[in-house]
Amino acid sequence: MSIGLGGRGNPLALLIQAKRYRSLIYSLVHRDITMRFRQSAFSFLWLVLQPLFLLLVYSFVFQVVMRVRWQDAAFSNGNVPVGLILFTGLTVYTLLADALIRCPAIISSSTSYVKKVVFPLALLPMIVVFSALVLAAIALALVVLISIGFIGHVSIWTPLIIVPLLALACMALGIGWYMAALGVYFRDINQITPFLSTILLFTAPICYPKTMVPEQFGRLLRFNPLTIPVETIRAMIFGGDFSFSVLGIYCLIAAVIMVTGYLFFQKLRVGFADVL
Repeated sequence: MSIGLGGRGNPLALLIQAKRYRSLIYSLVHRDITMRFRQSAFSFLWLVLQPLFLLLVYSFVFQVVMRVRWQDAAFSNGNVPVGLILFTGLTVYTLLADALIRCPAIISSSTSYVKKVVFPLALLPMIVVFSALVLAAIALALVVLISIGFIGHVSIWTPLIIVPLLALACMALGIGWYMAALGVYFRDINQITPFLSTILLFTAPICYPKTMVPEQFGRLLRFNPLTIPVETIRAMIFGGDFSFSVLGIYCLIAAVIMVTGYLFFQKLRVGFADVL
């Protein structure tokens, strides 16, 4: 069996061949998502039920029990439920966290693809990110529908949430390629990335508004790859200020990380078979 991508050092070749093998990518993403819900009675219905239950839990804990109010001028009118704001941020976070946590072991756990067949190994991190992207898109669609039901409206910019979401997916894919390549040679990365994802969670304005962070520490939030997509997606759904120029710069940085991550992966992949 032989499946090649050709032009290993050329990111454009990856995009061209990824289109050629889109049916393979689709089947692998479908299998990855199916494996999450195998042997369950509700099967793919959990794609909707799971985020819905999480949203209900967040709403109950933070609104009913703790009575938390979101101290941000954009949402201070109280029309936007705190649980909905938190759920939106955590959904965006999960997209990056999946790449950080799963990609370091994706190659070492797929040794048959490395040794027994000629397989485009660069697709494996893509499957992880694409699966996470599908789940995030479903969860955000629920956020939009529930916002319409409870608030009565969403921002006119809501359809554009696909832009920061795809930008974060590109960022996650680049990081995923870095982690997948390094994970083959340095197995300790599997133990480090869960802590790293937790650090990213609490150093981004996900569980708290950016306005609560002291000014001397506020600049640190800008270095977190989650800050811009989280704040932009929230603003595009619930209404609020966001900058197209900042989003454009983020998209450019995400593209650079994706390309360099791919090149880094292809540079190291030549030694995978020897190590595994």
